[in-house]
Amino acid sequence: MSTTATLSAILLLPAVLGLASCCGSRCQKAPVVEKETPPQRLVVSIPDQKMLTFEGEKMKRRYPVSTSRFGVGDKPHSNLTPLGRLEVVGIIGQGLPKGMRLYSREPTGEILKPNTTIGDAIVTRIVRLRGTEPCNARTFQRCIYIHGTTDEKGLRKPVSWGCVRMGSSDIIHLCRWVKPGAEVDIVEEPLPPTKFQATVGRLFHWGSVAEQ
Repeated sequence: MSTTATLSAILLLPAVLGLASCCGSRCQKAPVVEKETPPQRLVVSIPDQKMLTFEGEKMKRRYPVSTSRFGVGDKPHSNLTPLGRLEVVGIIGQGLPKGMRLYSREPTGEILKPNTTIGDAIVTRIVRLRGTEPCNARTFQRCIYIHGTTDEKGLRKPVSWGCVRMGSSDIIHLCRWVKPGAEVDIVEEPLPPTKFQATVGRLFHWGSVAEQ
């Protein structure tokens, strides 16, 4: 099954029968299984540099993100962003003030303002991830997170050092909603358009999938 078809299934189908991995050719085809739609899903699009969240089958919200400047993959010490199906295993930093710097997943007491130039600072919140496929099996040990960044001007561009970066306000909003066990798909396909884009597309006879 193509990556495009796989993404369509991720976004639209309540039950998935024998889908190929979201990693495309990087993983073997998954065994035939029937699975209910998870209550929470996050889909990160590498070409769009955006995240789309779902509650069941309902699309919830889009966020600008930043993935790796070095590309995609799961090699140790590579600073690549892994592809495929992952899961949320923990939320770190709940209740901390916006801009609190975290080091080794612990607050340092230092508050950083947006666009402060201070390397690859991790701020505000961390969403800890674990890979569920062979092509992203090192995600947890590589410490690949979804996390807040001071480099908010770099969002919507692939400039991170492997993690999925978000603005502080956005990751606070995300972490009020997301729970451990949520599924995360990092894909090399664009996300479906918004309602506005879909309306314009219909007017100009563009084929599209709209948010419900």
